[in-house]
Amino acid sequence: MNSTNEIEIDVKKAERLLRKLILMEKQNLRTKQFNDAEMVKKIKKAIEEEAECY
Repeated sequence: MNSTNEIEIDVKKAERLLRKLILMEKQNLRTKQFNDAEMVKKIKKAIEEEAECY
């Protein structure tokens, strides 16, 4: 884990979350299923889930 300004960062979690978000965005760019506001909600939810699970 890295520490930035006294906040511990789990690098594995951050990488996993980043991959998940990139895949979500890539899929949405192809399908145009969600608008920007909906994608923001989905991204926030994914971040919250990752933070709560561990």
